[in-house]
Amino acid sequence: MADMTLNLNTAARLEIRRIGREQQPVVIIDDVFTNPEVLVEAARTSVFERPKHTRYPGLNAPLPDTYAATVVPALRHLMTTVFEIPEKLRMTQFGFLALATLGPEALEPVQKIPHQDTPEHNRLASVHYLCEPGGGTGFFRHRATGYEAVTPEQRTHYVATVSEELEAGGSGLTRHVSADTPYFELIDWVPAAFNRLVLYRSNALHSALIDGVPLSEDPATGRLTANLFLLPVQKLF
Repeated sequence: MADMTLNLNTAARLEIRRIGREQQPVVIIDDVFTNPEVLVEAARTSVFERPKHTRYPGLNAPLPDTYAATVVPALRHLMTTVFEIPEKLRMTQFGFLALATLGPEALEPVQKIPHQDTPEHNRLASVHYLCEPGGGTGFFRHRATGYEAVTPEQRTHYVATVSEELEAGGSGLTRHVSADTPYFELIDWVPAAFNRLVLYRSNALHSALIDGVPLSEDPATGRLTANLFLLPVQKLF
């Protein structure tokens, strides 16, 4: 992938939400780059493949190094002030370009309910929309446990409860995740918008909202996103 320059927009619009009973923070940044089209063009020349180690419902391609090098320093202040990640905690990141392409008939039951990426509190995730409006990112409460984010201490209980629910009713899940998904309550959502970035804790129960959204393997017309994950590389003592 050729080198590129991504220009941050000094007039980008920032919204900070506190959602649900747990008041989990969600950051929304609109018009992140002044030249987002160069990232879309890079995606058009990338090789997308099915991921081997995740349940992402579609295709992934490498995220240009320039993306994280540009975005992460700009997010650092928000990481400290909004998500209370210690300023001295050294962070690293990984990410990918993503195209949601799979219909619900191609998914396992666990892919048709909200999920968390990890239970660790100091890990963050972002999705940066590089596609036309349609669907979005939803945040959920698990009805049986009341959890909106799942901590390491809660994870065993949560996984056991969800496993029982899927064993009993997983075959009845016939759609992508939506406000009507059984066992979960939608507590907030952020609509997709071109050049909009959504930042949230990785342990929050969330899902792409793509029910009824046209899906394509073409980066120029499909649900293209840049997905980034931020995590500590050391512990503070």
